[in-house]
Amino acid sequence: MQVRRARQGDGKGMAAVHVAAWRAAYVGIMTDDRLAGLSERTFAQRWESIVTSPGEARTFVAEADGRITGIATAGPPRHQVRAGEVHMLNVHPDAWGTGTGSALLARCVEELTLLGYSSAYLWVAEANHRAITFYTNHGWTPDGETMDDHRESPPLREHRYVRDL
Repeated sequence: MQVRRARQGDGKGMAAVHVAAWRAAYVGIMTDDRLAGLSERTFAQRWESIVTSPGEARTFVAEADGRITGIATAGPPRHQVRAGEVHMLNVHPDAWGTGTGSALLARCVEELTLLGYSSAYLWVAEANHRAITFYTNHGWTPDGETMDDHRESPPLREHRYVRDL
């Protein structure tokens, strides 16, 4: 398995990971209709646009045997804080427990350090216990901040986790 910067042509593989990860991780957190309605085609177009557009966030993929097994983005904060942000990290359920998520998270932390940040944060859905365990096992701690992600219906309650780099 290797972690590398995402590049043009990765959108379809990234979408497959994104959809599969959400359908497995968000059962009981997001509505069944929302999960069933996730479109690999839509996500592929979105990811392809992100990868080919200049931006400050860095996008990475984990690849094993020629197949994308995980995706992550990190970069400047989207919120008014002075820390780098891990914007997202998703691993295909077939690759859970293989070290893929750990490798992607390490690459994000490395990138944020290279960008000059001394601390970082990320948001985790309140009911996503698997992700909470993963991040706390990697030294991230909740700082008490919460938000409701209104891009979802009903909104997802999320907690902010932080760590020094």
